[in-house]
Amino acid sequence: MKSYLHCKDNTYPQMLLIDEYRHSAAHRIYQAVTKPERTKPETLLPILRSHDSVGSTRHVAFDTARPVYPTEPKKCHISHVVADTDSWEQKTAQALEEMDEVIHYVKNHNLGFTIPYIAYERTKQYTPDFIAKVNIGEDEPVNLILEVSGRATENKAVKRDATKNFWVRAVNNFKEFKQWDFLEISDPWDVQNTIVAHFNI
Repeated sequence: MKSYLHCKDNTYPQMLLIDEYRHSAAHRIYQAVTKPERTKPETLLPILRSHDSVGSTRHVAFDTARPVYPTEPKKCHISHVVADTDSWEQKTAQALEEMDEVIHYVKNHNLGFTIPYIAYERTKQYTPDFIAKVNIGEDEPVNLILEVSGRATENKAVKRDATKNFWVRAVNNFKEFKQWDFLEISDPWDVQNTIVAHFNI
C-alpha cells in the first residue's frame, strides 16, 4: 500500500478498512486488469457444470401467480412470458415476436440458466431476462442474452461486465455452443431499434 496506493479527493488509506469500499476497490482493479483489450481473447474458456451443462425448454413446466403474457408458439417454446413488472417484459416479448430477425426467444424464468459472477468477495448467480436466437445475416444466428434494465446500479454493472467480458468470451472461445452476445436494453419500447443497431442489421 505504501508503494502503490495513491489517495485522491479527500480519501485516506483507512477507508479500505470498510468492507464495502475495499470490495468495490478490489473489483474495479480486477475489472481494469482483465479488460478484453488487456488479455488475449483465447485465454478464457468456460468451466461447464458437471450435470445439466446444456439447457433446454423441452421439459419446462411450472405454475405462477405472477402476471403473464401469452407467446407465439412459432417464436417461443414456452406458452407464456412471466412478468416481473407491469409492462417491461410484456413489451419486450411483443417486440421480439414482431422482429423478422428473431428466430426464437424465451423469457429466462425457471430455466436454470444463470451466469456466475463475484461481488463483494462472494460468488453469486445472475439470471438474465431473455435469450433470443437472432439472424444477423451471417452463416450462423447469434444467441443473444437480453437484459431489460432500469436504473443503473453498481451491482448491475458488475453483472453486465461479468457477462460481456468473461462469460460470453469464454463460451465463444469454446465454440461448442455457437456464437453468443449480450445486450442491455434500457427502453423496452425501443427493443427492435436497439437490437438492429447493436448488430448493424
